[in-house]
Amino acid sequence: MDFSTILDHLHYPCFVETDDTILHIPTRETYLPSLKSLRDNLTRRGVTAYHRICREAVFAHDDPNRIEGIHEVYALSGATPVIEPCLTHMTLIYRDEKWLGAGLRSATSNTHWQMIKHPEPIKASPVPETALKETQT
Repeated sequence: MDFSTILDHLHYPCFVETDDTILHIPTRETYLPSLKSLRDNLTRRGVTAYHRICREAVFAHDDPNRIEGIHEVYALSGATPVIEPCLTHMTLIYRDEKWLGAGLRSATSNTHWQMIKHPEPIKASPVPETALKETQT
């Protein structure tokens, strides 16, 4: 996995949220442990393919430089799901002539995916609209 390329496709600050954890990501370096944790978890589970299928995406009505989308995520070993497919909500922001990930809400437990590894994760709670606005600064 090319971590540097993934990190290049994110807008900072951003966030990742699961049903039970939220990670606020102010810099590239703060997200790297989570990326490695997810990769290690998928490898341990025998995942050979990871697919995100876009189900819907729309430009924000008040900002043509923001797209909100819903994806279905599949982690497979061959053709067999390793983890129950889940839905994610992703925000993309257009900056410096490219679309960057600014926030991800995944309808799954961090315990199962281990998407978030952080010294002090914040317990999940409804994300206020200000969290999304923070990603746009």
